[in-house]
Amino acid sequence: MEGTLSKIFGCWLIPAGLILLNGLSNSALLGEKPAKISLPDGYVNRYYKNMRYGLFVPPSYNQEKKYPLVIYLHGSTDTTSWDLQWYHDPIQTNDPCFVLTPKSRVAHSGWGTSWQKKHSKDMQKTMEVIALIRKEFNIDPDRIYINGTSMGGFGTFSALTKEPGLFAAGFAICGGGDANNIDALVDVPLWLFHGSEDPVVPVDLSRNIFQAVRAAGGQTIRYTEYPGIGHAAWEPAGKEPTRDAWLLAQRKGAKPGDPDTVVNVQAEILSNNQLKLTWDLPPDKTKSNNQIWYCRIYRDAQPIATVDNIVTSFIDSTMTAGMIGHYSISAVNYFFKESAKSEPVTIKIP
Repeated sequence: MEGTLSKIFGCWLIPAGLILLNGLSNSALLGEKPAKISLPDGYVNRYYKNMRYGLFVPPSYNQEKKYPLVIYLHGSTDTTSWDLQWYHDPIQTNDPCFVLTPKSRVAHSGWGTSWQKKHSKDMQKTMEVIALIRKEFNIDPDRIYINGTSMGGFGTFSALTKEPGLFAAGFAICGGGDANNIDALVDVPLWLFHGSEDPVVPVDLSRNIFQAVRAAGGQTIRYTEYPGIGHAAWEPAGKEPTRDAWLLAQRKGAKPGDPDTVVNVQAEILSNNQLKLTWDLPPDKTKSNNQIWYCRIYRDAQPIATVDNIVTSFIDSTMTAGMIGHYSISAVNYFFKESAKSEPVTIKIP
């Protein structure tokens, strides 16, 4: 284990002494103080055993109701209290949640890794803070979530591995962990993000976790890789339109069913032999199973693309003159359940 950790923290992850950063500005990289950030009502800085942590309490908090808790683990040295999108609408109107943002001053490995058997000191404090928050506020035990970026991505895998049963779901951005220690990850809903050209945290660390979980029978894991993106995978990951809604939809013990399939699938030929598919999402929005995450496009029974739920069209530019394509579309809900495929639409490029 020591050799593995030395390789990760000693070679791959410390170019020029700056590693695992989470969206720091150029001024921060130069050692200057970042601009003062205005934080919303409901956010407060607290301390526990000399560790600072941010806690956001929903302005609409009602002690009689249960609330989800989202834990965010920052990257190395990035202890700035950023104004996160969790604090704002539409989240705080549609699904108000508490947000815990602990701050580790230990560079590179402050949150620990899943190669280690025990929590790091700051992660252990974070676990204790979670317990205190659950005593102080009415937190839904079935809706505690964790996510992290870079060093925080490593910490996310570490926490999930060492605290089986605590978290309802999580996502990790440009992180990594021990692909031989994934038993606790097999049944936890997970979404992983990484840039294909990451020079700081090798992309294989996310790929290997994904492949290991799938090989172990895990069906509730998704991996999104950004071609051409380096370490700053938090930028495209932060723009994923379904990411936060997906996370908050997860609940421990839930047993969702399959969604209804898409309807009104149509195809038309555009210029340059491009083919455009359009469709409508399942019309019955009252079913929780119809919380559609993305649609999967099939051609000749083989999946060729996925499209987020906010888009109901797809252009296939790989067809050539004379080709015949048989297209069908399925809907995948937030719970990794896939609908039946739509009736196939057959079209021939002239």
